[in-house]
Amino acid sequence: MIKIRTKTSFYKADISSQLVVLLHRYRQTNLSMQHVAAPVRKEFPQADIYAPSLPAGLVSCADPQQIAEEIVDDISNLRHIDSYEKIILVGHSMGAVLVRKIWALAHGALPDATVQKTEARWWADKIERIILLAAVNRGWMVSSAQEPTTRLLWTLGMAWGHFCRYILRKEPLILNFRRGAPFLTVVRLQCLAVERGLDKRPVTVQLIGTDDNFVAPTDNLDLATGKNFYYLEVANATHEGVVELTDAGDPHGAYQRFRSALMDDDESLKEKSLAPEDVFDGVDEIDDFESGTLPEKNLEVKHVVFVIHGIRDRGFWTRRIARKIRSAANAKGERCRAVTSTYGFFPMGPFLLPWVRRGKVEWLLDQYVTAKSLYPEARFSYVGHSNGTYLLAKALELCRPLVFEEGVVFAGSVVRRNFEWEKYVPHRVSRMINYVASADWVVAIFPYGLERLRLQDVGGAGHVGFTYEKKGKVTNVHYAKGSHSAALAPDRWQEMADFVLEGHKPTNPIPGVEQDTLNVWKGRLAPVILIVITVIVLGFAALMLAAIGKLGGIWALATTLAFCLYLYLLRVVLTRA
Repeated sequence: MIKIRTKTSFYKADISSQLVVLLHRYRQTNLSMQHVAAPVRKEFPQADIYAPSLPAGLVSCADPQQIAEEIVDDISNLRHIDSYEKIILVGHSMGAVLVRKIWALAHGALPDATVQKTEARWWADKIERIILLAAVNRGWMVSSAQEPTTRLLWTLGMAWGHFCRYILRKEPLILNFRRGAPFLTVVRLQCLAVERGLDKRPVTVQLIGTDDNFVAPTDNLDLATGKNFYYLEVANATHEGVVELTDAGDPHGAYQRFRSALMDDDESLKEKSLAPEDVFDGVDEIDDFESGTLPEKNLEVKHVVFVIHGIRDRGFWTRRIARKIRSAANAKGERCRAVTSTYGFFPMGPFLLPWVRRGKVEWLLDQYVTAKSLYPEARFSYVGHSNGTYLLAKALELCRPLVFEEGVVFAGSVVRRNFEWEKYVPHRVSRMINYVASADWVVAIFPYGLERLRLQDVGGAGHVGFTYEKKGKVTNVHYAKGSHSAALAPDRWQEMADFVLEGHKPTNPIPGVEQDTLNVWKGRLAPVILIVITVIVLGFAALMLAAIGKLGGIWALATTLAFCLYLYLLRVVLTRA
């Protein structure tokens, strides 16, 4: 494996009894941590300091997994690693996430977020303290709460990232730390898995600047591990300035706060830490886990079902299906929690953009981690409609630890027909059913047509079913009577509940229902229909533009107004319909 770091600084003490690891943030080098190293040397003169310079430049496409693995190897190969009595990990922003990753890898965390003790490093139990400086624990995101200039720069950065991912086929380093990104999701799940198996956890302190305008408060906080954290606010500190440690005597200043994180015991840290309700104030309202109350870990919940809506839909129906499933679970004496969070209204136009769909997939991954942290004893199931089916299928491809031990139900699916269920069933998805509608013209023409034209990674499973079927595990249910939302009819709710809770499959084929012949032909001709629609839309616009150039006077004005109206109506169809 080629080393991907560029430079490592190692500060050796005369008599070494401790090791302190310092990891810097994105777009910086290890020199940015020199103000952090100074109090470490002052308070721990017998500590060695290991401060690698990470490949974290503006256009870096380095693999964060490889970075973390190499740091773990480097620590293992330090000359005095056996003699250290204590190890402290310190990270800033992106470096803070890598610190958590290193801690998890050292304890034997595997890519599927399980823990293998035989893979643990012998020095893992020496990690007694973790200090996170403006950490993006839950991942960064472009937010309307950010300053306009900051938001513009991040938006431009996202455009560059999409270009790298979809055109150059390279993954920018910074996208791995966006909220819900697969790498970050794995880190959070690995930390949860390691914590469950430890009798003694390291003291973990996060310093949060009150003037941090680059990262929103919710990006600093992490429900998945927040219960074991101490959160210390640093007065007047920005995202960059939280590492500018100068001893001005302010007990809430960066230097004194860092010193507390470095030296204080649990009782002292508890007194200085933000109260749980203050931490919860930073949680997004869209995360409707027990909305309005402080989220609490609940060991009594044994089943969690996700009910996720599709495009052109605000998902009000999801709560009704969720209520049916919860009632069925309660009837058998099982505590069930339903996740019906919404990713907002998702119109047709953005759905056609792969980078926008990817953002919704990462939203689902973030929701999954939160549910895993709150309900660690629960088994998971899933009911998805339209884009909700795509979210799960793509999430399974992107994130290996994602597991649904109970049933998965697809309705109006826009997943491609040849989705490789054999990779996921029964190890990560125990069983699944896919309702095929009798007259789903939406899927027949658009996702199915795009699949056959090979223009997108969506498809027509809601119209023709999946090509892979396995008895008792993957089943296409033929046919739910109606169009795109046919399977969401109230008379299907109970059989969905029976399937996800008990594994009882619905009657298949559904008696007395055949697929509409006209809709079958719509699917067969879908590529032609899409091409014709595209030609009409573009051709009509071209004709009006040509007319504007040739006509004069009142006719040119009228044609111009008609063209503007045409563009407006097109926008309405793509963004509101």
